[in-house]
Amino acid sequence: MNHLKYDGGTGNLKNWLIQESSFDSRFLGKCEAIFAQGNGYMGVRNALEESYPGEVRNTFVAGTFNKASAEEVTELPNVPDMTGMTILIGGHVFNLMQGELSAYTRTMNLKNGETVREVRWKSPGGVYTAAVFKRIVSLADEHIIAAALDLMVDKDVQIVIETGIDGTVTNSGAQHFKDLKRRVYDGRDMQYLSRTTESDVWVAQHAACSLNLQADILPVMERRTLKNRYTFMAKAGQNIHFEKISAIHTSRDLEYEDAKTEGIEEKLMADGLKSLRESNSKGYQGLKEASALQWEKYWRESGITIDGDTDFEQLAVRFSLYHLNIMAKQDDNRIGIGAKALTGEGYKGHSFWDTELFILPYFTFTRPGAAKSLLEYRYKNLVGARRKAKENGYEGAMYPWECAWVDDGEVTPLYKGADVVTGKVKKVLTGLIEHHISADIAYAVWQYYLMTGDRDFMETCGYEMILDTALFWASRVQYRKETGRYEILDVIGPDEYKEHVDNNAYTNYMANYNMHLALFIMENLLDDNTELSKRLDHKLNLSYIKEKIDSCIDRLYLPGPDKDGIIPQTDEYLHLTKIDITKYKNSEEAKIIYKDFNAEQINGFMVSKQADTVMLMFLFPDLFDEETRRKNFTFYEDKTLHDSSLSKCIHSIMANDLGLTEMAYDFYKRSLMIDLGPQMKSSNEGIHSAAIGGIWESTVMGFGGVRLKGEYLHIAPKLPKKWKKLIFPLCLKGCQLKITAAHQELVVENMGQQESSCVLNGELVSIEPGAVKRIEL
Repeated sequence: MNHLKYDGGTGNLKNWLIQESSFDSRFLGKCEAIFAQGNGYMGVRNALEESYPGEVRNTFVAGTFNKASAEEVTELPNVPDMTGMTILIGGHVFNLMQGELSAYTRTMNLKNGETVREVRWKSPGGVYTAAVFKRIVSLADEHIIAAALDLMVDKDVQIVIETGIDGTVTNSGAQHFKDLKRRVYDGRDMQYLSRTTESDVWVAQHAACSLNLQADILPVMERRTLKNRYTFMAKAGQNIHFEKISAIHTSRDLEYEDAKTEGIEEKLMADGLKSLRESNSKGYQGLKEASALQWEKYWRESGITIDGDTDFEQLAVRFSLYHLNIMAKQDDNRIGIGAKALTGEGYKGHSFWDTELFILPYFTFTRPGAAKSLLEYRYKNLVGARRKAKENGYEGAMYPWECAWVDDGEVTPLYKGADVVTGKVKKVLTGLIEHHISADIAYAVWQYYLMTGDRDFMETCGYEMILDTALFWASRVQYRKETGRYEILDVIGPDEYKEHVDNNAYTNYMANYNMHLALFIMENLLDDNTELSKRLDHKLNLSYIKEKIDSCIDRLYLPGPDKDGIIPQTDEYLHLTKIDITKYKNSEEAKIIYKDFNAEQINGFMVSKQADTVMLMFLFPDLFDEETRRKNFTFYEDKTLHDSSLSKCIHSIMANDLGLTEMAYDFYKRSLMIDLGPQMKSSNEGIHSAAIGGIWESTVMGFGGVRLKGEYLHIAPKLPKKWKKLIFPLCLKGCQLKITAAHQELVVENMGQQESSCVLNGELVSIEPGAVKRIEL
């Protein structure tokens, strides 16, 4: 049975609503994650108000990283919960696993960010209850969570509602907070202050409730909790309206960046209490309306329209845009995007290469201010990147595989899980030998520059990042006398099923690109700015970097097609053992191959986890001719299990490029289902943020045909048969463009204030401000 319903919206809510149509305590995690709410500052997992075994009740505040113990890596701590609520009706706990449930619907409204749950339930005591739970995380005030409950019972009965701030929550058992301070003001306003155990981040939380009936209110302070208990008599048929407004502030907040450490907790408590009282005076409806206005602005600027028999695709693209908007703290360059965003504990809130190559393009191509902030975060990461390079015997900047707070450095765990064959704890090699992230970041920096023309960013951050990562590669390559060339040995490429490989094609080409880009910058862009050249030379020693790159760049091995036209993914790949992977490839569950084999065995099989050589062809569409790209796409896709959520979107784009239209559309639909699909445990650890970005990429860069080639933006759409039109926004060098792609025509409207030049279906055109350009396809 499919518990999710996608066609519940009608009228102006058509293709805006995702609904959970039934309650099943086995599948709590799915909707907790995909219905998660946030604003970039905080993310609140959508756990139900009442408690159930197996629930994961998460609230994360971006940037508040902490180590729970010395042997663990830093992670985003789960702050005390403010969403939980205990309700007793006639002495019986409101819980859907007891009594009789006659109706249940929970709705995520992507248009305004509100979730609404409607329940009809008969208690074990025979009281029929109608309940409507509503919740928002404000997009207008990043500190505020608001909830409302409407109750009605069919008998006169005593009701108890108890809710507050619950510090018993953990990160899967790890407790991150100490120094608890709790207080209630005026019998209503609850205050809870705590501090992370290692990073010394103070978190101030405030909550206040209101009820439309007279009630006895009793503060309840138990171990690590602070709650208020409301006890009252309800009459049959009477509407009971209860609201709870909550506020979160931390010492990591941008507004306190320069504040003195001494006395910061007092300031947090005062500011938090003021914020709570101001928000509480507006009530749930007022806060919802203010937040909805911000959502309306966002959709007006960023919405994508798919016209045709495409209801689910339209909903899924909106789902992607919704999560892209709440996963990034767009004005804070100290904070990246986690692999599960702010929706779950998976990957501990760490940033990977996922950000630069799967998520950042959305921001680079549509919201450049946010893209700049995310790249400045990587600039601040240079401290840890340089430290990692030095610790590993290299020069320059070697970016950590996993990044957390700006100066934490490498935070990849050393061990994880058990080997299915030996039973021993497995070492995590990605942090040690998956090095391509340094070039991925350089690629993203240059892509940002080409789209924005932001010389100021390049001069303050971008050039330095590209030059220092290039120096890393020049120190990382190894000269082999037997081959007479420089090679990159002992790495992991994007295909993480292949460990300790030599000359991963993706890694070698990306390193080559990074170093050539550095030479281009030094030879063409720095000479006309003597002051900048001097500053960078003083900091990096430009002549030394150039000498290091020149010594190896012309002899760096770049794997080319063999006699059959296949580019070897690695030196070893084409000699590996072939096995029948049908069982694993057709499974809806990822990574089931690990149930039969361990990592060492998989390393010896001709099987891939995700796009690797295919990823290379996506990033550099003109690197190989079409016949070579087609041969390699077919060869590698046949051996790819798509066990990474990063894989299907790239294969959709590449298939579309190659005219494999049905395959492209099939991969596209499968990529939409990674979080939204019927697999009810697929998102338990949080949504797949890179796959969310991949939906935008495969929609706009795939079917919309948007690519950066050379110095120009190219647009050459190839829509699926079912689509009539695709309408989407782009921002090119400060100009807002509205793109309307159909099967026979491409229309670009320049809504900016200056002329814009781009290549439309192969034709270089200039579009005046306010003008519309039409191209026949």
